[in-house]
Amino acid sequence: MKRMLLLSCLIFAAISNASAYVTVTVQDSISANTHWTCDKQYLLKGYVYVTAGATLTIDPGVIIKGDKDTKGALIIERGAKIMAMGTIGNPVVFTSNQDAGSRDYGDWGGVIICGKAPTNWNAGQGQVEGGPRSFYGGTDPADNSGEMHYVRIEYGGIAFSPNNEVNSLTLCGVGNGTQIDHIQVSYGGDDGFEFFGGTVNAKYLVSVGMWDDDFDNDNAYSGKLQFIAAIRDPFSADNSGSKAIESDSYLAGTYSGIPVDNAKMTTAVVSNATLVGPLVSPTSTAFNDQYTAGAHLRRGSSMSILNSVFIGWTCGLLIDESSASYGSTTANIASNELQFRNNIIAGSPNFPSGSTPKVVVYVKDGARSLTPTNTNADSTTGTPFTPFVGPLSFFYNAAFGNKFYATSSNVRLTNPFNLTNPNMIPTSTSPVSYNASAPHSTSNPFDPTMPINYDTTGGAVNYNVPTVPPNFSTSKASDAFFTNVNFIGAFAGTTTSATNWTNGWCEFDPNNADYDTICYVPVTPPTTVTDLNNVIPSGINVYPNPVNGNATVAVDVRNNCTINVAIMDITGRVVKQVANTQVTKGTQTFEFNTNDLAAGVYMMSVHMNNRTRAVRFNVVK
Repeated sequence: MKRMLLLSCLIFAAISNASAYVTVTVQDSISANTHWTCDKQYLLKGYVYVTAGATLTIDPGVIIKGDKDTKGALIIERGAKIMAMGTIGNPVVFTSNQDAGSRDYGDWGGVIICGKAPTNWNAGQGQVEGGPRSFYGGTDPADNSGEMHYVRIEYGGIAFSPNNEVNSLTLCGVGNGTQIDHIQVSYGGDDGFEFFGGTVNAKYLVSVGMWDDDFDNDNAYSGKLQFIAAIRDPFSADNSGSKAIESDSYLAGTYSGIPVDNAKMTTAVVSNATLVGPLVSPTSTAFNDQYTAGAHLRRGSSMSILNSVFIGWTCGLLIDESSASYGSTTANIASNELQFRNNIIAGSPNFPSGSTPKVVVYVKDGARSLTPTNTNADSTTGTPFTPFVGPLSFFYNAAFGNKFYATSSNVRLTNPFNLTNPNMIPTSTSPVSYNASAPHSTSNPFDPTMPINYDTTGGAVNYNVPTVPPNFSTSKASDAFFTNVNFIGAFAGTTTSATNWTNGWCEFDPNNADYDTICYVPVTPPTTVTDLNNVIPSGINVYPNPVNGNATVAVDVRNNCTINVAIMDITGRVVKQVANTQVTKGTQTFEFNTNDLAAGVYMMSVHMNNRTRAVRFNVVK
């Protein structure tokens, strides 16, 4: 018998904002287009499948709870779509159905999306781990499984057994026609984000307090990620070894990687990550000994990590040369397929057992589980690292722009280790946003609001380079997907709240969050659109309006300040950055181009002096 969507409505006396709300219990299958609205809450019981041909649309602010007893999960099957359309002030929230203060790791099953993009399974497809019936994989790299914007997923993910897990957000063979940005996962029972093959790209991802890995990828995942952040609970880790990034190419049942088959290995690229580990600097040495590394690249992975910051990890980079049946990771270094460039690795002054932090560790034959205790092995690795002597020679190659600091505090992020109120923005003296040794640094230090400039002519008056600059000219970083910014790590070094893209939609204390509401709204969203009469007397003017091609936005400013100007679509999603700079009193104008925008209605958002105002304009073609 064909499964149908079973709905049962339970009205109870949960009063919020002076209103009772209706809980809709969802079970089995959603086989027709379905719309979840903000006047209800939704409870997932058991595996809930959105089947091929159906689209599930979720409005901003909707709260969806996973049932703990039945390990509820939402599974988007191949050919189906999810349209989770949160906004910065009204994110979509997936969370536990337990009361505030009682939520815990793995309360429910999380969100799983299955697509038709390529993987490296011998059979051409794989079945989702953890028990769901669904399969994934195919031959369409541009497959579209929908959109997810401004979404939180809390307390999801369950490790039933080794290699049999569901995660907070599991992306299986998902294609690059799918749009994913501004997603936060928190306190999941296994990985935060896991990519099983596929080509999907994503930006603005946050992982908080995961049990196992923050970002896991395998099965020939070839997507790109930019602006990702992770913060770890020092006392929570998995016995398989927890990392910020774990990457594999080959597993049992996939292509072997022998001889090297570039079309079948994992070639993911990460740029602009800030990954905060368990070694809280500068005083704490207490942490779970199952923590392994900031990044663990193994089993023939060719994943590249660029323009990123690792702090507080027992080991920054773990290069794992697994057994021959799983291909060669070091061969990918030798062929320049695997790149690790323009990154900071910073340790802790109180590394356990009186040892020193390990910038890079190399292990052979799949020493994959425990915290590495090997030496750096720089002169004993043999020929696989050719043309490098070994992992340290690879890391410190001058052309690769990597930097090691003995302590996390040397990186000078504002407050990165605070689990409930983190601030990962670089301070004004961070190597991300400052250069004490630059030409004329005293009179003309790096200005993070201006583009990087290596010009040293004329007394270096135009020179503008931080201590550790990014590089978007490599073969892996020059893809049009990547936003070419002037900083490494996930956050700009302007030390202003406007650069913290987690503001307004992330929740760093979800165990105490109040979800007994009809529609979730943050208590004090810092980017709420408000009246700016005391700041912008004449408001904002976009001209011409409607816009076709080039246009100008004019803003009247009453005092010197930092201004952030961006274009948002009607869901509140930022689609184009216009300006982020210091301005002086008076009328300021900024030019922008709309050729890359579809015809439709947009909002020009102006944020300054801790307030935001937006005006509507139209793009025509």
